Amino acid sequence: MLPDSLFKPLDLDDALEKAFVDGGRPAVVDLLESALGDPRAQGDEAFADYLDELIEQLTELERYPEAIAATYRLIEVDAEALRAEELGSIAQLHALNGDLDTSRAMLLELRAEHETAAPEDRDLWHSLMNTLVMADNIGDPALAVEWLSEDLRTGLDLHWDPDLIQGINGHRKRIAGTTFADPRLDNQVQHYLENNQFVTHAEEPAAPQHTRYPYPGTDKREIELGMRADLNARIDGPDGQIPWPPGRNDTCWCGSGTKYKKCCASPSFLAG
Repeated sequence: MLPDSLFKPLDLDDALEKAFVDGGRPAVVDLLESALGDPRAQGDEAFADYLDELIEQLTELERYPEAIAATYRLIEVDAEALRAEELGSIAQLHALNGDLDTSRAMLLELRAEHETAAPEDRDLWHSLMNTLVMADNIGDPALAVEWLSEDLRTGLDLHWDPDLIQGINGHRKRIAGTTFADPRLDNQVQHYLENNQFVTHAEEPAAPQHTRYPYPGTDKREIELGMRADLNARIDGPDGQIPWPPGRNDTCWCGSGTKYKKCCASPSFLAG
């Protein structure tokens, strides 16, 4: 029986730290499952955050079926959960578990929803993440490059933010290599960037929705520090600095609106 001190409000941080010291990740998972299954935890505002932590720990332990079940549970209990993000995560977990057919089917369905939405309603960030899953976990670089190329052509036609164009193109070039190279599209993107890099839009919020993304061949730590420096030059935080390192459950500092651990700290994002 877990002590009352962990509930009302649900606060497992110290207990989780002790569990990790005493028994590692399996002990952390046991504590999280016990607490989240306790009636005293139901309806607590921290429930979804600890459920998210459970998903992360199960994934690290390669207990993928349990992580999948927990992610479906998160979609049910968290009204703020982003459906495309969580379903993309489930697809990735299926791939990691070796069920490539299920993962591929889920990603194709998510992509179809993306393509039928109006351009202004498309969830471009999660579509990009799901495309990287297709390339890196499913092992279908040709289709991933096709999707990224489609998005680039749409972005060029609709005059998307240059940083977003550069980011999508960076991932396309990484995945395409020389096998799926498209010099004509490369030239179109380069021309667009040269002519639009300094365009500003008065209606844009102070924090950009996207920042520059890495090109291949760069150290992962260098990538992230470079992105941070780029963003820090464009946004002033409360004290003029971006808190570092970010909390894994904090909203990512790049402006995507996604949690840091599923965004700039994500293996899919930093692959390359």
